[in-house]
Amino acid sequence: MLKMVDRQTIIHMYRVQKMSRRAISRELDCNRKTVNKIIKEYQDAMSSSNPEENLDEVLTLQPVYDSSNRTFRRLSEDMIKEINWCLERNRVQCATGMKKQRKKKCDIHEWLREKGYEISYSTVCNYIRMKSNIDRSDEAFIKQAYDPGYGVEFDWGEVKLYIDDVLTKFYIAVFTFQSSNGRHAYLFRHQNTLAFIESHRNFFMDVKGVPAMMIYDNMRVAIKEFAGLEKKPSEALLRMSAFYAFDYRFCNIRAGWEKGHVERSVEYVRRKSFCSRDHFISIEDAQSYLSAKCHDMNCRCGSMATLNKKERYKLDIDSLQKLQGHIGCFGLEEHSVDKWSTITCNNVHYSVPDSLVGKRVKVKIYSEKITVFYIDQKIASHERSYSNGDWKISLDHYLETMKRKPGAVGGSVALKQTPEGLRNIFRNNFKHNARGFVTLLLYARDNGYSYKDICTAYDASVNSGATNITEDHIKAMLHTVTENTAELQAYHEDQQGREIQDRADHTLEVLTRLTNQSCLGTL
Repeated sequence: MLKMVDRQTIIHMYRVQKMSRRAISRELDCNRKTVNKIIKEYQDAMSSSNPEENLDEVLTLQPVYDSSNRTFRRLSEDMIKEINWCLERNRVQCATGMKKQRKKKCDIHEWLREKGYEISYSTVCNYIRMKSNIDRSDEAFIKQAYDPGYGVEFDWGEVKLYIDDVLTKFYIAVFTFQSSNGRHAYLFRHQNTLAFIESHRNFFMDVKGVPAMMIYDNMRVAIKEFAGLEKKPSEALLRMSAFYAFDYRFCNIRAGWEKGHVERSVEYVRRKSFCSRDHFISIEDAQSYLSAKCHDMNCRCGSMATLNKKERYKLDIDSLQKLQGHIGCFGLEEHSVDKWSTITCNNVHYSVPDSLVGKRVKVKIYSEKITVFYIDQKIASHERSYSNGDWKISLDHYLETMKRKPGAVGGSVALKQTPEGLRNIFRNNFKHNARGFVTLLLYARDNGYSYKDICTAYDASVNSGATNITEDHIKAMLHTVTENTAELQAYHEDQQGREIQDRADHTLEVLTRLTNQSCLGTL
């Protein structure tokens, strides 16, 4: 490519040194057509009405080359296959309702770099633009200045994930610092008041502080009603504002640019986190993955836009107001226990101890769990279900009834919802002795043994060569396994204590030797 200095040299050799075009071409080893083109530009400038200005423009204007027909020299067939795979996956995402989780050009470039390909971002963009026939349309933005730790923007976003191979829609609650663009995000099954409160509590717990100002759009969980141009906050927002001592502000209707940080962050967090991975074992697994991704984003410094982002994010955290405590984010209801020894919340049955049939209990409803209380004593806790008509049953809640009705154990929903290991023990050894199985579970419950302890004791009985295993075999083995575990733990603690004591004795010996040497030197 001809550089600016070469253009100036050609004009200098032609104008000052009076060299011919052939001689200039031979001297600079460049094509004679290029020399002719530059000299023609010089002559046109000199023959114009304003030769000085036009000549100055010729001598300072950088050359522009038409690269529309240029081939991709660094783009190999393997790279093209990877890019095409990403574009095809984007098409599938759109077809399955996951349009917002597509890879952008920057994500595809990052994907290639992670696979070890050396390719520039512009090459990736040019290939995708050529393949998709996309025209660039740039928009201008105005940079704003913000005080550290002052303002945090909040917004919701949707994401579809496969949880245990079941496609499920979730909502992402995204918090973004205005000063550093530091981001935190949390997954919820619903975009309701409980999730709204819990997301704020989780965010304030993670950053260990509270911003002075929270910025919201016109979401239903934050605004109770409109009174003309005035917006009345919801009870949940007023409660949080009073508890955590932060002020709040609402954006104008259809004015997303007034909280542009979080508008961009919802798309950014969703894309960076879930466009490459969308299969998880549980919502807890997905949340752990999302939190780790947000931590990486807050520490990333790969461009001018993210320059010193880690330091600016830390300054935001250090500038927050002190966190006084944690708000209770649950709904409180009262329910009657039905004949199935369950309570019904949002068309889902949750079991409680069978001794409470007909009684009234209090229920704390969280976004992902429910907890049941009777006379201020916690009696049950379940993972919350959002499947209409579902049953969440704990076998321990029905042991007293099963003691009187052992024949109901085998076909019960309670047994089907126990761990697989416990179900196998029943099928293999207690199918015709349900009363003994119930007696074993009552003994384990009364002595503080878990289902896992029972399975461990059963496996130990099988490994010892016992046949026709009964509840008495497992009871005896429970004590043996527990005692061995306690002895092993005590042994490890004793070993750690010995190591600490040995290191302390060694340190004392070294200090004594150094002290004696110092005293001898003084004498």
